[in-house]
Amino acid sequence: MFPIGVSNHLDNDRQPPCDNPQGCNDDRVSTPAPSSGPPAPDPAERRRKSWADFLRDAFDQQTAEIKAVVAEAMNRTQDSESYLQIVAACQKEAAEFANHVLERHALHPAIETVDSLATLIDQLQEQAASFAYGQTHCPVFQALLDAVAEAAKIAQAKRDYLDIESVCPDPLEEFDSESCEIRQAVPTDDPDIHTRVERTLVPGLRYRGAVLRRAKVSVYRHVQKEQ
Repeated sequence: MFPIGVSNHLDNDRQPPCDNPQGCNDDRVSTPAPSSGPPAPDPAERRRKSWADFLRDAFDQQTAEIKAVVAEAMNRTQDSESYLQIVAACQKEAAEFANHVLERHALHPAIETVDSLATLIDQLQEQAASFAYGQTHCPVFQALLDAVAEAAKIAQAKRDYLDIESVCPDPLEEFDSESCEIRQAVPTDDPDIHTRVERTLVPGLRYRGAVLRRAKVSVYRHVQKEQ
């Protein structure tokens, strides 16, 4: 057996050193084991995450605002296109109305005047030719006849240049309501010529394919014979 002092000294040597700065007594308490939970977050890492969240929220907000601006711009663009279409349609209607008014009140009367003058010159040529028939050796009548013939030639050339045509249906031609109007009905017992043109009373006028004045005609009207 060892002396008591030596045994205590050996027991003290077997114990682990004390980590307590205030000192340890012989009745030492065992150091608690470290905790197994997650480590405390790093303040710097927490700040970085806060800035990342802030930037992400700001980016999302800016994206939403940009989308709203783009949608508003698209709506305004569609409104502008609709407005331009309306303006173009109004301009077209105004131009067509102005052309119609101009043609009706200025151009058409001028065309009718040209046609009337050309017709009068043709009639004058026929009358001059009939009057001067048999007197071709007279210098006065021959010069007048030549002048009238030249005027008729020029008038016809102007009518052709302006694309002016007379509407003068031939007898027994089918009646056309778009270019003719009935002014007289002639009774007939022939059903085959019913509503056909009997004769032209007043010629009509066609300018560039459009009828400016309908011809006034008389037509046949079938009447059954009394038994």
